[in-house]
This record gives sequence, structure tokens and C-alpha cells, in this order.
Amino acid sequence: MSSSLPASTDPDLELMLGAELVSETSPGTIYRILSRVGEGAMGVAFFAMRVSPEGECGVVVKMLKPWFVQQWGKTAELIVTKEAVALGRLNERVPPTPFVVRLIDAGAYPITTRGVDLRVPWLVVEYVHGGVEGTTLSQRVMHAVRTTGHAFDGQRAANLVEALGNGLSAVHEVGVIHRDIKPDNVLCCGFGEDEIFKIADFGVARPAGMAATFGGFIVGTLGYAAPELATMDAKAVGSWSDVFSMAAVIYFVLTGADYFDVKSPADALMAALANNRRSIRESPWLSPELRANPEACRAIDYALAVGTAGKTEIRPGRADALAMMIAPWLRSEPQRFSLVAKRRAQLEDSEETTQLVAWTWTPLRHTGTFNKIIRAVSWDGDGRCMAATNEGLAFWNGSHWKDVSHAGMKDPTRIRFVRRIAPGRWLVGGDEGTFALYSSEGPRDVRQFANTGIRYELFSGTFEDLAVLVGVADSGESQLCCLVSKRWLKPLPLPDVGAVTSLSRIADAKWLVIGRAKDGGGYAAIYRPLEWSVERIETPLVRAFLASDAEPTAQVGLAVGASGAVVWTYPAGVRHEIVTGKPDLSAASVEASGRGWCASAGSIWMHHRTAHSTGRVEPPLGRWDLMWRDEGWQAPIVALFTEPGLVLGMTAEGGIIEGRHNAMRPPSKPPTGSVLRRTAG
Repeated sequence: MSSSLPASTDPDLELMLGAELVSETSPGTIYRILSRVGEGAMGVAFFAMRVSPEGECGVVVKMLKPWFVQQWGKTAELIVTKEAVALGRLNERVPPTPFVVRLIDAGAYPITTRGVDLRVPWLVVEYVHGGVEGTTLSQRVMHAVRTTGHAFDGQRAANLVEALGNGLSAVHEVGVIHRDIKPDNVLCCGFGEDEIFKIADFGVARPAGMAATFGGFIVGTLGYAAPELATMDAKAVGSWSDVFSMAAVIYFVLTGADYFDVKSPADALMAALANNRRSIRESPWLSPELRANPEACRAIDYALAVGTAGKTEIRPGRADALAMMIAPWLRSEPQRFSLVAKRRAQLEDSEETTQLVAWTWTPLRHTGTFNKIIRAVSWDGDGRCMAATNEGLAFWNGSHWKDVSHAGMKDPTRIRFVRRIAPGRWLVGGDEGTFALYSSEGPRDVRQFANTGIRYELFSGTFEDLAVLVGVADSGESQLCCLVSKRWLKPLPLPDVGAVTSLSRIADAKWLVIGRAKDGGGYAAIYRPLEWSVERIETPLVRAFLASDAEPTAQVGLAVGASGAVVWTYPAGVRHEIVTGKPDLSAASVEASGRGWCASAGSIWMHHRTAHSTGRVEPPLGRWDLMWRDEGWQAPIVALFTEPGLVLGMTAEGGIIEGRHNAMRPPSKPPTGSVLRRTAG
């Protein structure tokens, strides 16, 4: 049901380029508008820089068009205000749900148009870095079809289904109905298990109970809008209306095709009210593993038919209920390793060109403005993170540091590690064998294992499957502790190790363990918990190794340490490298494409490929190029978040530097003749 409202660019808003919006809620904060990135019937979206005393970050500013505000007056501003208040309630949770694009700020800007003074409402939301596989769900599904021959596989689709279910449920709980869920309104970031899907574009959203039409114009998108959106009855529209659209999106993700092949509002209404529905097996782009499971296909077909029933009383009233009907069937088939490897190869090929592109570096949080000491960091797939500090937990939401609840934790200052286990979920733990799960619902499942005098300092893996922890006994001796299906194996002592500094999973049952040996030199070893064995590997003669990371799908590990020492591990062996200048390296990262990054105080290096490895079974040959340096940043960088085209570095005192290669950055001026037009909102 495409809107008939005019979508031409408003000249009054074109004059906004270069303007600065002043925040009414954050003193000293402005939003400098740089370029137009999207346009709808009622509003325009701009890329802008949020500039505050603490730092800068890219954001999206959405403004209603002046003609729309002039026509509807206070009603238009009221709708934006209600939406901002409702969605702002999601930010009250720390961490907030990662499945909804985060609202940052709201206000109104004075504009004079045709001799009339107006206050044009605006919203500021997070800017989502999509990467080479695409920013919208439409782009990622089409990318999957082009590169793998079919749409999303079962595991990847299950992640999407659960994200939509959780995200929409959170939105509905604060009293907002989206009304335009479609593939273009789901934004994506990350790769593999780190991939995150975010509900976006609330341009036609309304608080629950408000009419689905605006001034007689139908909102929504053909093939995705529920039939009741064509009515003027506010009571007919509710969470079940978004469930209808969610089901249509799930069909698209699995098949690469629209659930309803319609050309007009009348066709869409008839198709939605009809009793027959298409099967996912009708698409040639259905995942082969899913096609080979007829029971799963029948169950998913039934769930999609129920989710899009013409009668609202038949549909599930909650989005997470529909997700629970479908996701288990999608996870019934294991993900093919060859498929993940094929996607990784595509990322690696695309990176060959981006390594030649200039980068722009921005301080998201100036060094010395956090006043806490970072002990451990774990990133989510969207660049947000949970951190353990000397005062307890803190959460970085992309623009602010937020305090985190410590309910149930005896002493938050003794939290030693934090580990991301799923989108928006972290496991934290430390002294006295205390563990807790954190999500947007706050801390839960606080557990305390039997106190055996062990202090747990590092964690890697999952409690449900295979997890490895580094424990330190009262005597100071380190040991490797393994949990298999929540059962402890016999600890493996490390009598020759002075300290373990990092732990990275490099394969299903293999970990890279690094640190400092008791003899004073660097220590690196391969730990195989199911074999109860640890094998020390050859390393350069340095004082210590300080940081590591791995890409398990490629079975590649990276360790860095003092005097510029770098050690790559791969299935066929080990390779050593030295970073020019021999700096003491304090952070490491291996991005999804297999590229390595490392950092020290005030400096970040990228592994610049000079040749592919034979058969892609080892890290490619290359050199370490300095990408960023600022001598004013004197605290060591202790954590890196990387993906193709994006790097975040965090210092021990909470400063954050962001790097984007310019091919991934929105233009500072709108492209000539290139306006993104949307069918609604």
C-alpha cells in the first residue's frame, strides 16, 4: 500500500546541508548535517556528526518536511514527540536492545518557508555500518543469492527471526506499532555469529491506538502491510499488524522472493484475505539443507500462513511467539562450514581493493574523559560493548558510557572478565566463582560455583557447549579449567606460566593461550581441552605476549606482544612477524575477512596483504602498515573491534577512536541526481 504523498526533495531541507542542530538535552552537543542519505514521503534523512565535549560520532538525523508540518501543524510535532518518548524508553535499559535502531536525541528546528515560521521536528538515531554485504536486509539477501546461489541458510535466518521477534516485542512493550516492517527497514551489521539485525525507519510508526492512515493516505508497503492498515479503525491495528509484516519478511529472507506478488493496493488486500499461501519450497533460492527437510518446510509454511492470516484473531499477538514457531526448525540443520568459508572468501576478495582506500579517524570518546580503568572489554557486532572496570561494569552505546546494574553481584569491583555470548547478551564473572548473564532485561541467572579458592580471570566459549576459563589459585599458579556441557573437567595446571593474558578460540576444540612464562619470556601455546593437553609453540624472544584474537571458521589465530612481536597460528603451523619500530603491542583483532589488526598506545596497524596464501590455508603474506597515530593518546589501546572498513580502538582509560575507510563513509555532499526514495514514510 504505497503512500501517494509527494516524495520530491524539499528545497527548504536542502538548505539544511551544513546546518547545526543544537541538542536541548545534552549541553554543548550539536549535530552538524553533512549529506542527505534518504528521503520518504513525509521526511528526509541526513548523515550528520554528533559533536560533544566528550567526542564525535556519525549519526542519522531524520526531519519532517516543512510542507507536511505546515499542513498538519501541532499534530505532526505531537506524533514525533510521542514516538521519541516511547522509543526513548528503550534506552532506559542498559544495555538497550540491539535489535532496534537506537534513538539518541530529538528536538525541533525553526524554519521560515513561504513567509510562515515553523518548528520542524527532528530525531537523531544511530548510524549503522553495513559493510560489504550490505546495510539493508534486502541488500544482504540479494548478496547471499549472488555469492552462494541461495538466500539465507537456516542458522543465519534463525538469527534474523529471533532478532525481529525480540526487537518488535520490545517496541510493542513501549506502546509503539511500527506499521512498515519490510526488508528495506531492517538494517544489518556484522558477520557470522556477530551479525545483528536492527529494526529501523519509524517514519510511519504510531503510538498504539492511533489511526493507521494519515489524512486519508494509506501507510505501509505493498506485499508487507497487513490488510487492517487500509482501515480508519485504530482499534483494528496492533502488534498483530507488525506480525503480519514480519512473516512476509521471513519468507523473503528464506526465498529471496516476495510472499505476496502484488501490483496494487487492491491486489494486496485480496491476497492478504485469501486462504491460500505460497510455500517456501516454490523458490529456487531456498537453502538446500532446508529444502531437504520437508517436515521443517511444512512447519514453517504453516507458521507463515498463520502469521499472515487475514483475520487478526488468528495471528499471534506477539512477534516473539511467531519467532518461537519458526526459529527451532531453522536451527534443526547445522550450518555448512563451506558456506561460511565461501562468504569469508568474498569478504577477503573485496578487501583487496579497500586496503588502498584512505581512512578517516574520529575520536568517539576523547582520552581522559571516562575516569575509570578498563579491565576487560567484549564487543557486540554493532560496535557497542560491555566493559569491566575498576568500579564495576559499564556499557558503551556508541555515543555514551552508561553505568550498568550490579543487582545480585556481591562486589562489582571484583568482576574480572566479560564475554559476549549472543547479540545483546554478555556473560560476566570473576572472584569467588560468581557468574551472571546480562541483557536488556538486566542481570539474571546470577550463579556462584563452589568456591575452590580459584579466581577466574578469562573466559572463552559457551556454557551450553564447550567453555574454557583461566583460573588463578591462591598460590598464584594459573590453570586451565574446562566446562563440557556444564560439567567441569579436571583442571590443567600451568606450572611454567607466570600469567595468562589472553585466550582465543581458534577451532571447535582448540584454543590459543598466551602470556608470560615464569622464566620472564613470552608464552604461547595451543590448548586442546578434550585431550587434556597443552602444547607450547615457538615464539620470538620477547618479554611477554599481551593480546590475541582468532577467526575460528578459518582456524587462524593472532597473538601480539612486547617489542612488536606478532605470531600467526594456522592449521599447518606458525609464522612470526615484527611490526616496524618494535612497539609494545597491547591489542589484536582478526576481522571476518581474515585481516589482522594490532595496536599500542596512540597507534593502530593494519596487516597489508602483499600476496594470497596457497589454498587460503594460512594467513596471507603481508606487512604491518601504520594506519593511525596520535601521541596525545598515551594510555595503551586494550581492545579492538574490526570488520571490513571499520575499526574501533579503546584505551585503558575508556577513550575510543574510530576509523572508517572512506568508501564506507557517507559523502559529505549528496550525490548529484541520486536520491533514495522510499515507498512509504
